[in-house]
Amino acid sequence: MIGSSAQLKNRDGERVADIPARPAMIRIANLEKRFNTRSGETVNALTNVNLDIREGEFISVVGPSGCGKTTLLRILAGLEQATSGVAECAGAQITEPRPDVGVVFQQATLLPWNTVLENVLLPARLRHDKSEAVVTRARGLLSFMGLQDFAEKYPFELSGGMQQRVSICRALMREPRILLMDEPFGALDAMTREAMNMELMRVWSEEKKTVVFITHSIPEAVLLGDRVVVMSPRPGRISEVIDVDVGRPRGLQTMATPRFGELCDHIRTIFGAQSMTATSL
Repeated sequence: MIGSSAQLKNRDGERVADIPARPAMIRIANLEKRFNTRSGETVNALTNVNLDIREGEFISVVGPSGCGKTTLLRILAGLEQATSGVAECAGAQITEPRPDVGVVFQQATLLPWNTVLENVLLPARLRHDKSEAVVTRARGLLSFMGLQDFAEKYPFELSGGMQQRVSICRALMREPRILLMDEPFGALDAMTREAMNMELMRVWSEEKKTVVFITHSIPEAVLLGDRVVVMSPRPGRISEVIDVDVGRPRGLQTMATPRFGELCDHIRTIFGAQSMTATSL
């Protein structure tokens, strides 16, 4: 359990010492979210969601459409309020957007009248920061993502994958401790999506962020995550949290290993069981 001590063992399995586990960066406890529709009907989007996320951890979240994945992410981003329960970041209740949290949405949502550089600088401009230091950081991020030659281009001049790279740069401009990503590669073709997965793993390993990544792709979830959170159909709850015991660094060749296939098959089995349960109801 997160927050408790972990056991250090030798090769023979004998306990050597107790070491403290990393504390939770994000804590979700008994979380519920209900919406009222125009007709007066109440829709239960999330129910009894419980999860601790450690600092520096990469969490993948998978689940069927409409299970509340995006709603959960919006609550963590401070863009929605939970109906009941707890959502905390660094020990503080999440009630509004936080400066140490960056969000990457399904679409790049770049301002078409701004250049790539000005899109990345947007968070600084909203704080009325026009210093040379923020421009230097923005150019450094573009270089980090291989976009240094496109700083003065406009979004319509970029491919979909390049636009998403710009949106990641924009999210990193605030130097966030946490990166929340809502299916950022869902609209990309398969080859571009694979390239973006590799790029994201590089960013995560070098920037040392805590990442919550929503996806519909089971292989993508396993490839990227330290753990995979599997959610049930609406009302969304956590069916299982799976440790991805596949070593890092990972590459596309990782997807051909037996253990990778076993983990993907296990998640598919969970979805199959959920589907049969929903049908029987």
